[in-house]
Amino acid sequence: MTSWIQFFLGKRLLKTGLAVFLTAFFCQWLDWPVVFAVIAAIVTIEPSIYASIQKGKVRLLAAAIGAAIAMSFDFLFGQVPITFALSAFFTLYICHRLRWDDAIIVATLTAIAMIPMTTANFLIAFFIRIGTTSIGIVISTLVNLIIWPPDFTKEIEKNIYNLVNEARNLIKDSLDHQLYNNRSRKILKIRFERLYQGIERVKITIQSQREDSRYRRKNKTNTKLLDDLQLQVDVLYKISFHIGDILSISEQERFPEENKAIIQKAWSHINESFNQIETEHETETIVRTMLCPLIYEHQDEKAILSKSTSIAFELLAICHLVTEFQAKNSKEEPSKLTL
Repeated sequence: MTSWIQFFLGKRLLKTGLAVFLTAFFCQWLDWPVVFAVIAAIVTIEPSIYASIQKGKVRLLAAAIGAAIAMSFDFLFGQVPITFALSAFFTLYICHRLRWDDAIIVATLTAIAMIPMTTANFLIAFFIRIGTTSIGIVISTLVNLIIWPPDFTKEIEKNIYNLVNEARNLIKDSLDHQLYNNRSRKILKIRFERLYQGIERVKITIQSQREDSRYRRKNKTNTKLLDDLQLQVDVLYKISFHIGDILSISEQERFPEENKAIIQKAWSHINESFNQIETEHETETIVRTMLCPLIYEHQDEKAILSKSTSIAFELLAICHLVTEFQAKNSKEEPSKLTL
């Protein structure tokens, strides 16, 4: 039943609803206004626990500033249009200057919404507003921590798998472009940018998962898996630079026909090594033997490096990265995900 509900509604939506219910329940029990707490509860549910806690702290401070500004202008001018305008303006300005962009909504809504609701002691009203906002933030953070805590591991594994496949396809298509000029350079560059951005997003997600682990019971298996995934992303990140280098090689330079078969055969060996749990060093030796003649014997007199030499360098570097990763990975229990 729980899985069925999660499938149709989503964990984050369910957690937000639960946080709002608990927040409203506690505020009514204390006979405090519900609206401020509920607003804080809704915006505090973040994709990660760490983000909920860190942004929650900022939102609480911002809400306090917004409430203080609103009460000050209400005291000076009363509940007139200029009070609303000045409260909103100075709350937005201060949050912007402090770079509290994630807290602007909570702070501004708190400032504006509490003006017409304040009819008694301003100081008591201020502390009640801070109390209700605190309840919303604390309850949302606890719900996010306890109920279906965010786990990005499967998402990371899936994204890495897709990025590795895209990197392999992009290397192949980049080589076809340089060797046979049968691919669009513009499209290849767009694909390269997407690959790079995808790697950056995965790196951020892994960092979020590590930050969240600080608020959970330590698990050596999960830590080892994150280390393996981080290693794969680091290797993929380095490989992406070599793909970019292949794409940046001049397409105008002549590529000797006898070298095309060598490049293609070397790439076929490297491509096969991506799927292996442990790449034999023999593979790197074979690739090195094939590419070294292009590196040392085919230099254009008019250029520092010929087109053949440049591509051979990049392929040899990619081969070394894959071999190095598989060697490190095989020293311990091999990861289920392989480059």
